[in-house]
Amino acid sequence: MKLTAAGFLTIAAAIFVGSTLGLEPSTLRGYLLAGSEAAMVGGLADWFAVTALFRRPLGLPIPHTALVPRKKDELATKLGEFVTGYFLTPDVLESQVVESRVVDRVGLWLADPDHAARLAGGVMSALADVLGSFDPAGLEEPILDLVRRHRGPRSWAPALGGLLARAVDGGAQRPLVDLLAARCREYLAAHEASLHPMVKRFVEERNWLTALMTTDRLVTKLLRDVQLELAKIEQQPDHPVRVALEDLLRRLAFDLRHDPDAVARVDGLLAKLVDDPQATAVVRSALGDALDGLRRSMVDPGGPLAARVAAAVAEQGRRAVTDVRFHDELEGGLRRVVAWVVGRYGGEVTELIRRQVEAWPAEAASRRIELAVGRDLQYIRLNGTVVGAIAGLVIHAAGSLLARA
Repeated sequence: MKLTAAGFLTIAAAIFVGSTLGLEPSTLRGYLLAGSEAAMVGGLADWFAVTALFRRPLGLPIPHTALVPRKKDELATKLGEFVTGYFLTPDVLESQVVESRVVDRVGLWLADPDHAARLAGGVMSALADVLGSFDPAGLEEPILDLVRRHRGPRSWAPALGGLLARAVDGGAQRPLVDLLAARCREYLAAHEASLHPMVKRFVEERNWLTALMTTDRLVTKLLRDVQLELAKIEQQPDHPVRVALEDLLRRLAFDLRHDPDAVARVDGLLAKLVDDPQATAVVRSALGDALDGLRRSMVDPGGPLAARVAAAVAEQGRRAVTDVRFHDELEGGLRRVVAWVVGRYGGEVTELIRRQVEAWPAEAASRRIELAVGRDLQYIRLNGTVVGAIAGLVIHAAGSLLARA
């Protein structure tokens, strides 16, 4: 575009020179001279104006030129104030939240199972990294100190009972039962030969009748039957042993909340534990195992925890679209957050723009702004040449008419 604008100015100069040197005085020569002179004046004037914004024309120290390099810091502050005063305002951004339907678009995106799974995986991976940075040794003392400070004025038994009741109702004990049954079955299968004489001796020592009836085949069958029963416990959610264990845990949870004797025993046990030097090691080990187990569950993309989190994310996405009340609550909350952030940190945008532009060298800032404006700057020069030529022709024609009159 610079070459194009310069080309139009060169054409005007060529017409002027050709008309001056190559034509006899005539009406046509007058119009060509007038048009080409005005075109050169317009083109040169607009070249000077455009150039003066970004640098000194021809390097001459002409006043009020090179405005951008000299005023870049002031321009940066004004630009930041303009942005924060007219664009980054609470009213503008709140209306943008509503008009752009942010909640609906995000909800639809989250409702897609693939998107929900990817988001859940990313969040779980980040949380796993955070958990991996925790040191159980640094957490054990605050936990024990919390128990020590509250053991006098309050009892921990009802809270433990409530926690146990909710865990049982939610089936939290089922994975533990699965694990214990599997481990016991595997141990029996692997150590059947060494357990055989121990079991036989135990049964024979009960009384003389069991001693007479006990045989190697019977002991072997007993061990095999126990393994089969453990396998059934693993496979059957309604196995009698599971049901009995759940009933036992529910009774224990009830006693922890309502039985004074059970409450007193638990509080006494906790009091001894927190003052026992070995409690620190126990708490550290338990915390370490819990954090490690939770972290491994989080990083397993095909695990049940990841599936549950992804399902929960997708469900919330569907609710954001289909549940009008939930949608309005989310949108209102988002608008309040946007208004708070803009009100509190909007001035930081002005400062950010000022600091960034201030850090640029004057010439670099001028060049970047000139490139950002782009081709339109050269169109100003081109238009000045064309409009000057038209104005020159019109003025010459008007002068000719007035002279004849």
